[in-house]
Amino acid sequence: MDPLTHALSGLTASFCLPKQTKRHHLFCIIAAILPDVDNLSFLMGREIYLLYHRGFCHSFLGGIILSVLLTGSFRFFDKNLTWRRGIFLSYSLVCLHLFLDLITSFGTQLFSPVTNYRCAIPCVFIIDFILTGVLISGVLLSFFRPKHKKVIAISCLCIILIYPAFGKMIQLIQLERAKTVLNQDYQSIHVVPAFFAPLYWKVIVEKASHYELRHLSIVSAIENYPSFIFKKANLNVLTEKTTHSLIQTYEWFADYPAELERDSNCQEIIDLKFISANPWFHQFRDRTHIPFMLSICPDNQCILK
Repeated sequence: MDPLTHALSGLTASFCLPKQTKRHHLFCIIAAILPDVDNLSFLMGREIYLLYHRGFCHSFLGGIILSVLLTGSFRFFDKNLTWRRGIFLSYSLVCLHLFLDLITSFGTQLFSPVTNYRCAIPCVFIIDFILTGVLISGVLLSFFRPKHKKVIAISCLCIILIYPAFGKMIQLIQLERAKTVLNQDYQSIHVVPAFFAPLYWKVIVEKASHYELRHLSIVSAIENYPSFIFKKANLNVLTEKTTHSLIQTYEWFADYPAELERDSNCQEIIDLKFISANPWFHQFRDRTHIPFMLSICPDNQCILK
């Protein structure tokens, strides 16, 4: 989820506290966005970023360590903040952060360092205007109705916890729609959130040698939109040909690796979960930069763009 939504969730949670000061608000906001400190891993390179963003800092164990560090830091300025209360409050908000990341396509390594498996229940797009709008409305309403601030905050938190279930329900309905319409030979069909979900979704049809990418709207038929064909990228073969660690990392990271056919001397591989099938963005085939695109050049040089 985007940083603004995380910060708003922390601020909203602070309105539920029996005692509320600017320091309490700041503590909750920092706790709610703290796991994203691993964004700094991009300074060490793109491959390191893939490996460690939403890694240990986004795990249950890492969350405990972050909570202890944050509580210890704040106790320098506020001795009234007990270890028990500070750790409990900050860890609760860290877990809320993990939940909001879990429901996006990117996923998060909840059980790191035991395993680097990316857990994901992708039913909400990474930028969700409904979810963020609810939090913004709740914060603004709390300032105009201070006597009802706690009730408003609790209501908003309940909504953001229940909202993904609504998104998942819509997703399952769209999956059945796609299976009914695309009654043909396929290995699997995946429906993942697209920009402006739950109104728009992306359908990835996996076949023997290629993927078929389609746009799906809850208010119109899937046949009304064009389909885009992508050849599957066989990362296993590439891994056997070269020992470059970036290819192995990308094989672990990508859910739907596909080859991008363009006039280029390098073999370009993308992950379809980062590609839009929305007709508004159909120009994606002409882009020079696609998020997390792997280029493998003839000299075996690998570049992650």
